[in-house]
Amino acid sequence: MTRLPAHHPLSQVLRSYLGEPDQTDGFVLERLRASRPVFRFSASGDGTGLVGKFYVDQVPTNSQDRSLAQEYRNYLAAPDWGLGAGVIPRLVGHAPGVRLGLLLEAVPAPDLDHFLAAAAQGEGLETCLSKVTKLAELLAFFHSRPMPRQPVSPQPALRYFHKLKGQLRALELISPEEKGLLAEEGRAWEARLAAFPDHQILLHGDATPTNFLFPDGRALAVDLERLRAGDRLFDLSWVTGEFRHAWGWRGRDFTESEAAIQSFFRAYLEALPADGALARRIFSLNPFYMALAKLRIARNSYLSWEYRRALVEEAWRCLTYGRRMT
Repeated sequence: MTRLPAHHPLSQVLRSYLGEPDQTDGFVLERLRASRPVFRFSASGDGTGLVGKFYVDQVPTNSQDRSLAQEYRNYLAAPDWGLGAGVIPRLVGHAPGVRLGLLLEAVPAPDLDHFLAAAAQGEGLETCLSKVTKLAELLAFFHSRPMPRQPVSPQPALRYFHKLKGQLRALELISPEEKGLLAEEGRAWEARLAAFPDHQILLHGDATPTNFLFPDGRALAVDLERLRAGDRLFDLSWVTGEFRHAWGWRGRDFTESEAAIQSFFRAYLEALPADGALARRIFSLNPFYMALAKLRIARNSYLSWEYRRALVEEAWRCLTYGRRMT
């Protein structure tokens, strides 16, 4: 068990929130899986306590550190959007002097990926579907927060599509010919995107399975650095694209995720509740946004080359067949 030394400057900060540690040699320290330095601190090592996210540099100038500074501001603004302790972790504070950009109450609970993995391996499908329903209700809550009523523009999605196209070509995951064909798909989708209007809502902005925890039978969102106004499909289709990936990555057929996808959308539309026009928009445009999610995942170098190509081909099917939907 790793401990933060009692004389460490960070220990002085933690004492003001956690009190004195159970042992004289300091607080229990556990590094968590994340792309930035993230640690759980506790007095006794029981999994409770606080989670701290840290800046890489003393002055937050790189993009990762700026994102963390934005996340802290988003937590400060969360009450204004009606996001309380029941749906996000409780903000405790920060201490930039010791590079601590964000300090939150720890939530020792499994994330959605835990349940997706079990379901993809043939175990606990009903439990997984119940968590998917809770997630849909949570996102419906985010999306129903009071916001200035602004129309959705298709341009952010189209720009991201072209960005992904360029990145995949640079990684040689697609050929020059395929890049050209994807460009044609983008042009074909542009008019379709504009044909289904909607208003901007409050997005979680990074709706991936590891960013949703399930304590005490409820769903809770973490990692709020990309919280913003935008098109709801950036949340909804990110989730459903991740469902496809959850099965495909584990060697299963992509279509085996369909039960989770259907449960998710059904629960979301019931939770709003949504009218017919919104439902038509979601189902008409979901293939494009889901393709974005798959192309985004395909950039990850930890995945096998063959599987990354399979994601690209699956995204292509979403684009071509999705345009045929009425």
